[in-house]
Amino acid sequence: MKVGILQEGEVMPGVSYAQRYQEMIAEVALADKFGFSTWGTSEQHFSPPRFTVSAPEVLYAAISQHTKRIKFRVMCSVLLKWNHPILVAERLATLHNISNGRAEIGTARSNNLTTLDAFGVTPTETAEQWADSMEVLAKIFESDKLEHDGPVWKIPERTIVPSFDKATHPPVSVAASSIKTHASAGESQIGVMCFENYFGFDYLQECIDAYRKAYATGKPQMPKPNDYMGLYVATAFCAPTREEAARVARDVALGYFRFILDLYVPLSKKGSYEYLDRIRLLEANEGNLDFLMTETPSVLIGSPADFIERLLKLEAMGVDEVLLRIDGVPHEEIMKSIELIGREVIPVVDRDYKVAAE
Repeated sequence: MKVGILQEGEVMPGVSYAQRYQEMIAEVALADKFGFSTWGTSEQHFSPPRFTVSAPEVLYAAISQHTKRIKFRVMCSVLLKWNHPILVAERLATLHNISNGRAEIGTARSNNLTTLDAFGVTPTETAEQWADSMEVLAKIFESDKLEHDGPVWKIPERTIVPSFDKATHPPVSVAASSIKTHASAGESQIGVMCFENYFGFDYLQECIDAYRKAYATGKPQMPKPNDYMGLYVATAFCAPTREEAARVARDVALGYFRFILDLYVPLSKKGSYEYLDRIRLLEANEGNLDFLMTETPSVLIGSPADFIERLLKLEAMGVDEVLLRIDGVPHEEIMKSIELIGREVIPVVDRDYKVAAE
């Protein structure tokens, strides 16, 4: 079981964006030291203070120069019309080069109506825009000569610089919440990063099973297939005791949960997002941290023993890597949590730990 970290530059009161970015650089450097597998940040717009990274490729480049082993996965590049797939590929290739081959890419179609409205995209358009952008990416990974005539992108023949080696191009994954999207990822033999929307362990298992079943008979969309099954944990925090962890992370856990409810309840009424009807069942537990800590994979708050128990359970379900969102609490607490996970959790759950930590 691999243990990765995801952050979104959440700003505490009195902390500037500049300070938070410098804090993240130090936090990822510490995670690199203690054997975390992957670091990533999402591309978010118009949503402070919880999400402040709108130009993630710049931050990745800076952090790559302060680390040696940890991989950088874009989580996620929103492949809609404001992010041309050529620009996404050029930035990814640049990161791959300056990080000595540590770049990966996760893709997504946005589920944020505030962002979609600002960039002039309707929810019903996102599936087609994402799919056509993926076709362009596949062609760029296959050859430095690109030509494309799709439903969204019309691209005359051009040479892409820098280019990729098709045998070693960065692994590709997609962020997924619905069972349908998990199956689609499996059919295309790309990796998947699951966010189960607090729907519970049974729902997560349905997503995993749909992905694995579809992957077995799928056809690779990219030159290099990727059979990766990851899980996004929306709020994670480790402390010496469960009580201390809950005390420190309570506000960020409940705040993020409230954000998800505010985001997904109206979205569930739109076309192409009907599966989110389930989220209404969670509204009764809006302020119930005990429920979130025990009933959903989207929250992992507790002691090292709690982390080990949960991670081994997820591994048995078929998860390859957890992506822990350790954010939204003071920098000093984040550093302590990262070190505690690195010292007491990763050596137990990651069989490759000794190699990673040399």
